[in-house]
Amino acid sequence: MHSEVELGVLAGHDGSPAAEHALDWAARDAAARHIPLYIVTVVPISGLGHQHRVEVRERAHALVDTASARVRERFAGLVVEGSVREGDAAEALLAASARCDTIVVGSRGHGGFAGLLLGSVSLRVCAHTTCPVVVLRSEAAEDASGVVVGIGGLEDQPAAEFAAERAGLLGGGLRAVHSWALPVTGLAPSLMLPSMFDVDTVTAERTRMVEQVVGPIRRRDPELPVDTVVMNGSAGRDLVCASSDGALLVVAAHPRHGPLPMRLGPTTHAVLHHAHCPVAVVPVN
Repeated sequence: MHSEVELGVLAGHDGSPAAEHALDWAARDAAARHIPLYIVTVVPISGLGHQHRVEVRERAHALVDTASARVRERFAGLVVEGSVREGDAAEALLAASARCDTIVVGSRGHGGFAGLLLGSVSLRVCAHTTCPVVVLRSEAAEDASGVVVGIGGLEDQPAAEFAAERAGLLGGGLRAVHSWALPVTGLAPSLMLPSMFDVDTVTAERTRMVEQVVGPIRRRDPELPVDTVVMNGSAGRDLVCASSDGALLVVAAHPRHGPLPMRLGPTTHAVLHHAHCPVAVVPVN
């Protein structure tokens, strides 16, 4: 980490509609928190001839300059720095994030500008990041408010804290959602085993767990509305449904064993592909 550089918000930008939404979200977040905004465009130049490289670089710098000017016009006083990096898009964004506390990207680029920030890039950034990543498929509904956070266990406290901070900035309060499923039989996976479990007891236990996670948030910020929802169901489906009227959906990403982090489980994949609002993926240890 570069200690001499103030941590800011990193916006990956390629000029696509999703990237434009991401840039707007990143600018609002940086302005609200009074920290710098770093706009980064990545150009893959491997295999290009000299003249083509020059043209691609020129277009990239023009794109960054235009985006930076537009943000400065909208957010007076916001420190904005634009840069162009070369190479693999995901690797370049992850390297640039060393000076940031949040990365913001569009879910998929348009492919017209050297195919930058395609869906696979956003997924790779989420899978390897060491800081929260906000992914925008589109903007939230105009009347959306509040932040939804998925809570799987006590280890998801960092995701809840991130969600609470953004809820304070975005308004509308915080909703913590936990879903749990009954186990299935080994011989007939379609058959549940409700007789072995007291649904009310399990729900009460899970509710206590969620309250333990949000308890510090309630005590620290009693003015922030916080509610909890505990249900028997599919976490991915329930969070996608909960995102329909939210301004942001937050999920935790857990490290996996092996040479690659691969933090993205089925729930994270589900919300990244189907949520109705921006999704923040927060790495937790």
